[in-house]
Amino acid sequence: MSEIQEQRGVCFFAYNNNQIDYVEIATLAALYVKENLNLPVCLITDEGSEAWLQQSQPELAEKCFDYIVITNDELKKNHRIHYDSPWTEFSAQFNNSNKHKVYEYSPFEQTILLDIDYIVKTDFLLDLFKYDGVCMFDNAIDIRNQLPLPRERQLHAAGIKMWWSTVIYFDRSDISKLFFDTWAHVADNYQFYQYLYNFPPKLFRTDYCVSIATHILNGMHDGDTINAIPTSMTNVGQHDDIIEVHDKNKWIFIAAEQIENWNNILVNNSIMDIHCMNKRSLGRQYKKLVEFFNE
Repeated sequence: MSEIQEQRGVCFFAYNNNQIDYVEIATLAALYVKENLNLPVCLITDEGSEAWLQQSQPELAEKCFDYIVITNDELKKNHRIHYDSPWTEFSAQFNNSNKHKVYEYSPFEQTILLDIDYIVKTDFLLDLFKYDGVCMFDNAIDIRNQLPLPRERQLHAAGIKMWWSTVIYFDRSDISKLFFDTWAHVADNYQFYQYLYNFPPKLFRTDYCVSIATHILNGMHDGDTINAIPTSMTNVGQHDDIIEVHDKNKWIFIAAEQIENWNNILVNNSIMDIHCMNKRSLGRQYKKLVEFFNE
């Protein structure tokens, strides 16, 4: 376990593959954390991704990351289909199977674990530090202000509700340790829990792991062992696209209807935290957004 260095901070996991530059997107997300939360940031990555970061943008690496933890975990094979708007799809390895180890890797007493595609445009997440134990989103809406499809609200039609692993606050309490140990147990026995909870097979999803871990800790029914963040997370789906950024916060999206993906509308997003799942769209706007932080 990492030695505790500071009271509060934010962690990101980022492992590059041949399709997506995760550490580049992590630097962008870290810039927003520094700007709006004013917290130290820890990047958890592997040797190759860290070397690419230091080679491609050494100044930003120093500016964005107060701590870098290098891991050599054996990660599950986890190829997934990604979308870049409704018209482009591609397959790439998705390295997320060691995410539960953040309890071990974090250098902070109180940690907010963020996915690298969660863009912090407000200081709302600072409210999470008042909680004891673990806190996550259990509700989401899309950028069109619609509920997700049923498969993103429950693990299956008659199953337990979905908790999102996109944003996880935790402290060093016994319940936090138990939560991450239970998550590790579910991850290690993923196929068994797939049969038990009847969630979709193939892709390894940490959302499923934390949902099942929460259900187990609640005694296999609804409960309040894990705290729910008292609002909905705003998702920008992989079929959506960023078509213009006017400044750090004012972004224009073309937002696809969830079923009829060709049925698009324009959406203006300003001061609102967003989970932007189309990572290539973030990559296309990366240089322009970084320039805004240098003005």
